[in-house]
Amino acid sequence: MTHRHITPADLYDFKLAGETAIAPDGTRIAFTVTTLDRETNAYQSAIWLVPTAGGPAEARRFVADGRSPRWSPDGRALAFVSAREGQRPAPNPDEAPPARDKRLGKGKSQIWLIPADGGEARQLTFMRWGAGDPTWSPNGTRVLFTAKTGEIPAMPEHDGQPEPRARRITRFSYRFNSAGFIYELRTHLFVVDAAGGEPAQLTDGDWDDGSPAWSPDGQQIAFTSNRDAQRWLFPRGEIWLMGADGRDPQPWLADEHLDFAAPSWSPDGQQIAIIGGDRWNSGGHTDVFVAQLGETTARCLTTDHFQSFNDAIGGDMRGDHADPTPRWSPDGQSVLVVGNGRGAGNIFALTVVDGALQPVTSGAHQLIGWSVDASSQTLALTIADPTQPGELFVYERGGTTRQLSDLNGALLAELHLSVPETITYPGAQGWECEGWLLKPPHFDPDHRYPLLLEIHGGPNTAYGYTFGFEFQLLAAQGYVVLYTNPRGSTSYGRAFGQAVRGIWGQEDYEDVMAGVEAALARGFVDPARLGVLGGSYGGFMSAWIVSHTDRFRAAITERAFLSAHSFYGTSDIGPWLSRENWAKPWWEDRATYDWHSPLTYVQNIHTPLLIIHSDEDLRCPIEQAEQLFTALIYLGRKTEFLRFEGQNHELSRSGHPRLRVERLEAIVDWFKRYIPAEG
Repeated sequence: MTHRHITPADLYDFKLAGETAIAPDGTRIAFTVTTLDRETNAYQSAIWLVPTAGGPAEARRFVADGRSPRWSPDGRALAFVSAREGQRPAPNPDEAPPARDKRLGKGKSQIWLIPADGGEARQLTFMRWGAGDPTWSPNGTRVLFTAKTGEIPAMPEHDGQPEPRARRITRFSYRFNSAGFIYELRTHLFVVDAAGGEPAQLTDGDWDDGSPAWSPDGQQIAFTSNRDAQRWLFPRGEIWLMGADGRDPQPWLADEHLDFAAPSWSPDGQQIAIIGGDRWNSGGHTDVFVAQLGETTARCLTTDHFQSFNDAIGGDMRGDHADPTPRWSPDGQSVLVVGNGRGAGNIFALTVVDGALQPVTSGAHQLIGWSVDASSQTLALTIADPTQPGELFVYERGGTTRQLSDLNGALLAELHLSVPETITYPGAQGWECEGWLLKPPHFDPDHRYPLLLEIHGGPNTAYGYTFGFEFQLLAAQGYVVLYTNPRGSTSYGRAFGQAVRGIWGQEDYEDVMAGVEAALARGFVDPARLGVLGGSYGGFMSAWIVSHTDRFRAAITERAFLSAHSFYGTSDIGPWLSRENWAKPWWEDRATYDWHSPLTYVQNIHTPLLIIHSDEDLRCPIEQAEQLFTALIYLGRKTEFLRFEGQNHELSRSGHPRLRVERLEAIVDWFKRYIPAEG
């Protein structure tokens, strides 16, 4: 077969395996498959089924519009979430609207049930603002779920046309990236009979509750809540307990210095495993804790381990990550957890008594989704690696990993993809740093290629062994692509992640530049044809680099942090991120905020710079880009501003499909214009 190079439009043709749910008896697996529709430019998620003893040929679509599959304890039914059009029951004059008006949830994601052997799906919830996170009770008679409560003021109208309105704001955290205004709504817990009926609301109040988990006897529910007095400014997770009917909710693990999430009950109901970390200065490093019922402190099991126990490997094919919730062994002696180490994700068994850690799976890949059967012996895994964006695998403890889907085999067979080369090199202070070189197809070691340096966001995230569509696209255009994990990256130990705190643009800058030197030392990179690009913190670093050196011929900064002053007050996480890094608010330490702002050095930027930003980005608001563009125009520098309408901080991962393609085309065009692959 003649291979071809990957193109931006190929983004539409990939099918992405995601969440997995293995049946309790381990005989079959439900998993989600997401596709991009060319006609509607919409994401479509379906649930597929495959027997664990089968193979790719037996994988079939089971639910056309669904996500979040959850097996009932007896394996006879599957709960899932869908925004499909439901049936509207005939009005009952004995029922008072609007509490029982089931039309209120029309067009919102609701929970549905379907027999495991097929048949008609049945809508279980009709919540006004939608429902999610279905969790079966141990006896299979009830389903616990999350849903938003509250009121959104109606849009004023005049002659049928919407008019502007005013919002009265009294505290921070009234809006959030990708969600927009959230001030009026709160997330709470509900339970409904699996046979149907009116849900019962279990929690209420001016806070958010989530991640519910039933005790093994079905008598209690553990959940996360955010009820700290400073929850709207500096959030942290607490673990609460309540009766299964919502009675007597009590804070259980609420430590002002720690942030907890993802509770999981032991089989005997006497312990709960959770993930968490330091509230401040965690460096993105996540630990696993266990707490005994009746006690109010949790014991960290992973203090001395190198791995971070949450997936933080970044990529551009999806916006979600593997569920980090620990899964207990049937004997209650250990938990299975996701561990990230040196850019790879795997499953580990963690002994509860002493914190001993043993790898269960191994490999240079990213775990996108995972689940385990009731015996804890068979695992369903969605795995991505640098040459494929995610397929379903089954792993039997003590055995081998076997592929159960082949969603992208035909497409991948057409494409000439590059395999990255792992490199290590000394960064600032002699610290070892890791990175990857992705070479163009048909690479010739005697030829000199231009190099593009990619820098990840965060800074407490990581590049790793996953599929990078943008990386492959740029390599196919004739560029060597270098992507590295400088200090601040997760999956390299606690100290490495913490080392960037409050020093952006210092040793981290030295680390990424040392990576460029390591690539140049290979002899096949042309030092006169260097480019740099990155998003979010990576956008900060791209702007920082071109304001501190003229070595790069062209650059792109995306959704960037550019002004620390204005970020503090305009970002949805401004006060939190600023306190994490610079301790004081900007008015108490103006010099530090100025020093860490690339805009401070804008007069030094002579490199042609493309600025990419989305107008609904609430993480790094678009005013950051507007300030940079205006200054560069005033200075007469080569710059362009690519502004995406109706998109947010997640454009490159989960934004409008056509605009994602347009963004990729613009990146290729910019570098071809200023750094042609030949000469």
